[in-house]
Amino acid sequence: MVRRGVRFLVIGGQARFVHDGATTRDLDLWVDISPQNRPVLGQCLLEWKAKYPVHSMVDFSPPLRLRAGVQIQLPDADVWFLGRDNQPAELLFADRIDILTSIGDADFNEYYARAVLKPIDGQDVPFISAGDLEAISPSTKT
Repeated sequence: MVRRGVRFLVIGGQARFVHDGATTRDLDLWVDISPQNRPVLGQCLLEWKAKYPVHSMVDFSPPLRLRAGVQIQLPDADVWFLGRDNQPAELLFADRIDILTSIGDADFNEYYARAVLKPIDGQDVPFISAGDLEAISPSTKT
């Protein structure tokens, strides 16, 4: 998604991990569903589906018809994958990717403008800022 220029933010547990070291396994992404971002987002989802066809039964064919309040979960069924050690492993619920099109009434552009870029595998990945993360997903730490 980064290479294609898709506007998105890493939120949830992975963002919390970046900001305060809390552990998590799932990946939550908040995507920009503006008309300018939809074509490239759609292309990325189509490429994902082509590479991992068993991960989703969703049809990502253009035009991508996303609206606020939609959540796409990948995989959307029980699947197995080959790990880096070339051994089969089950993708568990905790390992999912959740793609969110909105978070309440929050304006994606405002949060994106305050994103924190972190290098991952040679690419700058946009994470929601620590203060914004607390605003949309308050920590349950006591």
